[in-house]
Amino acid sequence: MIKQEHVDTERRRRWIILCAIFVNLAMVYGAWYSYSVFLVALLREFGWSRSVVAGGFAALVLIHGSLSPVIGWLVTRTSPRKLILKGSCVLACGLLLAAQISQWWHLYVAFGLVTAVGISMAGWLPSVFLTRGWFPSQVGTAVGIASAGIGVGISLIVPLAQYLIDWVGWRWALRLVEEWTVVAQRKCPPNGSAKMSAPTPRHSAGRAGWGHVTGGGRGVGRDPRGRGSS
Repeated sequence: MIKQEHVDTERRRRWIILCAIFVNLAMVYGAWYSYSVFLVALLREFGWSRSVVAGGFAALVLIHGSLSPVIGWLVTRTSPRKLILKGSCVLACGLLLAAQISQWWHLYVAFGLVTAVGISMAGWLPSVFLTRGWFPSQVGTAVGIASAGIGVGISLIVPLAQYLIDWVGWRWALRLVEEWTVVAQRKCPPNGSAKMSAPTPRHSAGRAGWGHVTGGGRGVGRDPRGRGSS
């Protein structure tokens, strides 16, 4: 009976975590692609050339892609959920800085650098790694559900950002997007409910249960659910 309750608790916990990852990806990539509407507002206010303003987005894409190997290395040596939470804080700082810009290079630093680092830390790689750890036998389905958050976030946050720009201006719109990111992480962190007990990793010979990292190196013994193995 106790064992069955533990299984039910673990099953509920992993679906809560999947929902949290869905929300996280929605906020992260919604903030990323909302740049398309902020670009117009920046052109209108500062009179910069389109190439200069678009360069901020290009810098973000370049740095985000360049950091992927580093994030992949980090996620196997630390807790992916902690990486996501720290990345969300960095992302929030980048958006706050972007709301204060007055020079073109401020845009490149705030959005092209700081925000890019936050998106890399909180985005796709650690989310997939965490999802794989909690759904070892349903990886495709779980990753598909989590990935749907990207499309939902873009379809909701981008038009909402445009509405906020028209209503309160682009600076306050950025601050509000930042606030939503922080609130979403506080209310729905990607480690599930703190009241639920942590599940027991399943390790077996020749099989990396729960996505357990095997092989040599300092990554051995790391559980991709964000917990070190016992």
